[in-house]
Amino acid sequence: MSVSTIVNIQKNLGRYGLSTLIVLGNVGNILTILIFIRTLIKKSNSCTCYLLAASITNLILINTSLISTVYGVDHVDPQHTSIVVCKLRWYGGQILLMLSRSFMIAACIDRWALTSPHVKIRSFCRPKIACNVILCLILIWPIIPVHMAIFINNYSGRCGAPSYYAFAFSIYLFIFIGFLPPCLMIFFGVLAWHNLRQIRSRIAPRRNLTQTRFHKADRDLMRMLAGEVLVYVVTTVVYPANVLYGFITTPITQQKSEMRLAIESLVGYIVSPLLNYIYCVAPFYGMI
Repeated sequence: MSVSTIVNIQKNLGRYGLSTLIVLGNVGNILTILIFIRTLIKKSNSCTCYLLAASITNLILINTSLISTVYGVDHVDPQHTSIVVCKLRWYGGQILLMLSRSFMIAACIDRWALTSPHVKIRSFCRPKIACNVILCLILIWPIIPVHMAIFINNYSGRCGAPSYYAFAFSIYLFIFIGFLPPCLMIFFGVLAWHNLRQIRSRIAPRRNLTQTRFHKADRDLMRMLAGEVLVYVVTTVVYPANVLYGFITTPITQQKSEMRLAIESLVGYIVSPLLNYIYCVAPFYGMI
């Protein structure tokens, strides 16, 4: 396989793979939003509020960052020619991605709280509290990655991180993308599953209470949430590892062959944006 073949594979992934994600993502997230709005009109549900917020965020992300990425496949990528676009693509995209992940984490905590035997913890599962949590996350996340807006810039005609910032940036991605989100999702998911097992093992007189607290809609939400957590873990955790690999091998870049550079570029493209955005597209199709 030649270098040009690998380059063409990468371009075709951008043209057709990412374009497919845009179509599926718009259709899936719009339908998901409509379903959740209809659900909330019938009966308020805190978990549905978080999932609705995540779907809206995913829709915005697909129609901003992902579309601009596809445009850059066959045109001059504007992030490499405009400092404003460069900073917005990285900083704005990071805010939206982390908001989506945070809403999912909040939904996992909500399901754990719902299954808790303690009344005070179960009181967390209220739509009013969910709206307050969503608002707080919207206010917090523009602050946490502000370092990206400062250090990400156009260097030698390419948008990216400078060498003196690359290591700190890699550690940030590893913690806030590859470690904390999956660990929190899995942790509270396991706790919710453990609580459910305890509830099911209770004596018969309490079964009516259990059925009242866990009707079909709640069980369906928990299944859907478990599927989304699985998709996140599979598609996202390799991203910070790839960034860290890029930083570690930066000193030997000039020693790499053209073939190795092409392969690394292809792998990086598959990891992000391809796999990274599958998470934003998948929720609706997991419900089918």
